[in-house]
Amino acid sequence: MFKQQRFRNRGIALFLCVVLLFGAWLLWGPWPDPATKALSWKPDVILILGGGDNARVRQGRLLAKRYPDVPLLVTGDGGDIVKELLKEGESASRITHEQKANSTYENGAFTVPLLEQIHARRVVIVTNWFHVPRALAVFRHEQPTREFEASFETKPEPLSRWDRWAQQRERMASLLYLIRYGIWSW
Repeated sequence: MFKQQRFRNRGIALFLCVVLLFGAWLLWGPWPDPATKALSWKPDVILILGGGDNARVRQGRLLAKRYPDVPLLVTGDGGDIVKELLKEGESASRITHEQKANSTYENGAFTVPLLEQIHARRVVIVTNWFHVPRALAVFRHEQPTREFEASFETKPEPLSRWDRWAQQRERMASLLYLIRYGIWSW
């Protein structure tokens, strides 16, 4: 009886240690800080992921100016990014809007037919710095025959409250994607 109690107490202590370590990692742990670099090829499409903040719109617009003949595909956005692009003078005929995706995984899955329709082989994904590892992992998993690179604004220094929160959320999402889809993004 005493051995069972001691075994149970050790199990509880171990569980609490794991929870504390996970909590510490979630709140303060490191996260990849991808380096920005020029694209190694001209993209067939500029894919702007919904969500995030205005950094995605700014970066998407920058690429749209650099590659004026490349179509724009906005996915998983309620229309805010499309509205911003139109407001900044982008032609509606250049923009395709995939409206059903509600997650990065669905972005990767729901863009397959749209990218096939325009025969896109090289895709630049526009997202936030903290989202790059998971976005690339998901798209490469869901669409292994295409080439993907990411374009994003660099990590701000110091981090804003929003960026700190988003980085913490991204840690949790990376674990969820590993468990749910078998996709590790770190």
